[in-house]
Amino acid sequence: MASEIIAQATWNENTAPDWLEKINWKHYEKLAYIGYKPEQIAMFYEIDKAEFMFYFMMIDSKLKWHYDRGQLYGQAREGMDMVADAAYNVTQAQRLDKLRDKIEFENAKNDVIYGGF
Repeated sequence: MASEIIAQATWNENTAPDWLEKINWKHYEKLAYIGYKPEQIAMFYEIDKAEFMFYFMMIDSKLKWHYDRGQLYGQAREGMDMVADAAYNVTQAQRLDKLRDKIEFENAKNDVIYGGF
């Protein structure tokens, strides 16, 4: 019984919704990095919010994976640019320190909430 529940809550490409085809993953990831919430991204793509969130919250969700990747990729690129400029620019060094603190806080928070996953 538990395995059936887990199977129903796990992302499956064969049962993915038809509207998934209209998502441009590069744009989707950029929207995530900019800071839009998943509900707002659903609205952007004109997808029913409840249905979008159902698929977003699934185990191994493609929507969640690309959302997280967009946040990570954008933040990493920003951080790498800051590292390159920090040696010559005090303001960039300060921004880099703030970014590091933010990432460290988010990682610690996620370790507490999700047990280090």
